[in-house]
Amino acid sequence: MKAVVVDISGRHKMGDGRYWLVCVAVSAVLSPFEVQKIEDIKIVRHASDDLSVETIADLIKRACAKFGGTIVAEPGEFYNYPEWRVEAILGRKFKYAESVGERKAIEVAHHVSLAAHRMLHGTG
Repeated sequence: MKAVVVDISGRHKMGDGRYWLVCVAVSAVLSPFEVQKIEDIKIVRHASDDLSVETIADLIKRACAKFGGTIVAEPGEFYNYPEWRVEAILGRKFKYAESVGERKAIEVAHHVSLAAHRMLHGTG
């Protein structure tokens, strides 16, 4: 399955009272149990005064724009909204991670987003 797996780091206020978000989109080919191939990774940085669904959706849209495939995320990224609602917000196919391969790909995206956030903002 071709997928675009996303993760966002920085969902806490920094010293200036803003949220400094880092979204990572990993374009990958997944099997039910493995990440078969990582084709590309895009990192998008964004400063925001809020963490609304609209802010998160816009950030994910920007990160995923150049990649084809179903967007896959953890339920927490979209505040546990139903998949059909997230699809409507994003305007493209979306699902929450279910398989081991999807969860492993999310782990890759998470490590990249956390490392990038720490590097850019001197935390950790």
